[in-house]
Amino acid sequence: MIDAHCHLTYPGLRELLPDVLDNAVTVLNGIVTSAFPFAREKRPGFEDAFEALSLSQKYPAFVFVTLGLHPVQVADMDDEEIELYKELVYQHANRIVGIGEIGLDRFWVKSEEEYARTRRVFLEMLEVAEKIGKPVVVHSRKAEEEVVDILTSFSLEENVLMHSFTGNMTTAKKALDMGFYFSVNYKVRDTKNMRKIARSFPLEHILTETDAPFLSPHGGVNTPLSVKVVIEEIASLRGSQPEEIDKITTENAIKFYRIAQQGVTHGGSFQKNTRSE
Repeated sequence: MIDAHCHLTYPGLRELLPDVLDNAVTVLNGIVTSAFPFAREKRPGFEDAFEALSLSQKYPAFVFVTLGLHPVQVADMDDEEIELYKELVYQHANRIVGIGEIGLDRFWVKSEEEYARTRRVFLEMLEVAEKIGKPVVVHSRKAEEEVVDILTSFSLEENVLMHSFTGNMTTAKKALDMGFYFSVNYKVRDTKNMRKIARSFPLEHILTETDAPFLSPHGGVNTPLSVKVVIEEIASLRGSQPEEIDKITTENAIKFYRIAQQGVTHGGSFQKNTRSE
């Protein structure tokens, strides 16, 4: 099992480390953590990004890092900070497995002026991804059609992961036709279009994620261990065995993030993994 997208260094989950990771290495095959420039409160120095990179050194071949500019955080950063963060990404390109999460958000970003700026930064980060040859993890809340349209103008093809996609099925099928992947989380239990994706899209284009510390199946702080619950839900929807879903989605994550060469060997079989939180 691989949690293909979470936020290990975000407040709530951060305070539970390293206990969560010490448990996770016995259960999971890997965790991909998406670092923000800063966590809940803005501080100088991009501490969230550096903390995530440190975790990947402490847990080699188990914790993997993506770096991006979340559209909601872009509104809190000036242009100089944006440029400094892009430089940080370039400097640490060999230590990350992807760019993300990046994208657009019409749920939280209400101002058209701010939205236009986040759109510009999204385009800039896609250019960064192309230059350093990394896949992208895409946030598209309430802006799915525009995000997919933008992605068509880049040569990313099978290097796009639509994180927590809940848009309409026409847009989802367009993204699938372009070779994009979809990461399914616990929203699959109550979000119609995510359920359709989990049930009917080719399993070879589906990854599993928790988005921890958010979206806990049991309330409170979510952890990467609950990716097991997501796998079980997908198996139920498809009339498959969890072991089959686990095997294929894990292979998909290894392929998408190109982490096979790093020797992902942690964890055990699905049947042995009984913990979900």
